[in-house]
Amino acid sequence: MIAFAALPVMTIAVLSFPVAAAVALAALCGAVAGAALHRRHPSAVDRTFRLPDDDGTVREA
Repeated sequence: MIAFAALPVMTIAVLSFPVAAAVALAALCGAVAGAALHRRHPSAVDRTFRLPDDDGTVREA
């Protein structure tokens, strides 16, 4: 009876595994690519986005 009750949970877990694996792989690839880009162009984010200063205020560019 416990196995019958766990059947819907196991079905969802088995069917969602490919999606979870794809999300994890995409996150890993994005982290590696981001680290490689940051290593080659360390100031790219500063040129693209106006980041707030340490004093907590955001100024217009």
